Amino acid sequence: MPVSAPDPLHSRPTLSHRVEYLGFRLMAALARHLPPRIADGISAALWRAIAPRLRRQDRVLNNLALALPHLTGAEREEIALKVWDNLGRTTMEALALDQIADDPDAIEWQLTDEARAVLEGAGPAIFVGLHAGNWEIPALAAEAFGKPLMGVYQKILNPLVDRDVSALRARFYHGGMHAKGAETVTRIRRGLSAGLSVAIMVDLRDAHGEYVPFFGVPVRSTTFPALLARLYRVPIVAIRATRIGPRRFRVDAVTLPYVESENRKADILAITQQIQAQCESWIRENPAQWMWGHNRWDQGL
Repeated sequence: MPVSAPDPLHSRPTLSHRVEYLGFRLMAALARHLPPRIADGISAALWRAIAPRLRRQDRVLNNLALALPHLTGAEREEIALKVWDNLGRTTMEALALDQIADDPDAIEWQLTDEARAVLEGAGPAIFVGLHAGNWEIPALAAEAFGKPLMGVYQKILNPLVDRDVSALRARFYHGGMHAKGAETVTRIRRGLSAGLSVAIMVDLRDAHGEYVPFFGVPVRSTTFPALLARLYRVPIVAIRATRIGPRRFRVDAVTLPYVESENRKADILAITQQIQAQCESWIRENPAQWMWGHNRWDQGL
């Protein structure tokens, strides 16, 4: 077994970390004290100007060509520009989540009756999300409906930034934010047993996942939400936040069919396929708000 790299959260911050952190603090100040249209607009403009010149742009365009081959080159370029615009706005909004949560006009709720019943119910649920619109906003739904939540996240390599970002999210994750790892699996299982709900992003490539179709291509996808739902017999709620205006969002939530038979492995695969199919459906509705820059199809870019 390979030896794990030192945990950056428990190592001494480097000079590079500190310089980067100063930039982060400046962004946080702008996000919280400038008018939202100005702060978010500045960030969006910077991302639109810089990102198309970076290597990640090639991945965005290649992913679009693979998943949506009917688009022209010009259409792919236009979507890519909107992707970077959305990322710039999301970056600033993530630094002012509490202000958005306290704004009664920030969110429109578009929940199916089944999803609303789960949100209003007392038992735990598995919330599965994707990097679309503003992917931090669905956590506000848990707070709005009084549903204690714990989250799984990808640790930020800069320990100073990771610390501050975790603090910004703490209000919405009463069960804590837990970096991916073996210990997190145990913590999540304990949390579910204690009545906490769990939020998991499911649209990234999982090297240890199962192959399921995604835009017609078999890709490795996480089976963790399906495994938890099957093991604890809790509902899965797919949730997203679509940007509909400056710091204005529509939150959609649907429950996904539960599968349980004598074949546990087949059940987990079937649930995972349903999760990925829901993600694909939402992405097709509004491709410009999904983060196409992830290495979802493992094209080596």
